[in-house]
Amino acid sequence: MKKTLLMLALGMASSSVFAASSIGDVNFRGTISGGGTCPIEVIERPGGPEVGSISLGSYTAGYFKSIGTKTPAVNFMLRITPGDNCEIQDGDTASVTYSSLDGVVGNDLYSFRKNGAGGLGLAITDRNHTKVVPEEESIEYELHTDRPTEMRFYASYESYSETVTEGVAEAQISFVVHLL
Repeated sequence: MKKTLLMLALGMASSSVFAASSIGDVNFRGTISGGGTCPIEVIERPGGPEVGSISLGSYTAGYFKSIGTKTPAVNFMLRITPGDNCEIQDGDTASVTYSSLDGVVGNDLYSFRKNGAGGLGLAITDRNHTKVVPEEESIEYELHTDRPTEMRFYASYESYSETVTEGVAEAQISFVVHLL
């Protein structure tokens, strides 16, 4: 299996060298989950369509003047929709646990992908703007029984070092919604 994957990767690299005189990148993203009882969508605005990623913008390293400097928070929501396979009872609540696939930086920030921008990480806060620490459950959100519930969170870049270095600031975050 390892030999096959290595040969495939080398074959893809070789074909891109001879393919054309223009150079570009294609990013493929997606997830495969074990499923669950309730569909969950990531959205940017109330009632909005599902989105594949949340843009936090571009900043210069000089923006981060000291430890704890944050960019403006960007709103995002996790939408849970009751339906055939998703039964929500009166009084049900949910919390969320976020995890970075690249670990934690500082004391409570989600790390960027390897070889990315340095000295800062991703901060996630709940609807009250209280930081959601990696690997810990968020506050509870009341769930609606008859319509979608949109659990509001915010994301921003935050420096944890006096020195911030340039690079891609991209975090790959997974989440688990705990129905309580």
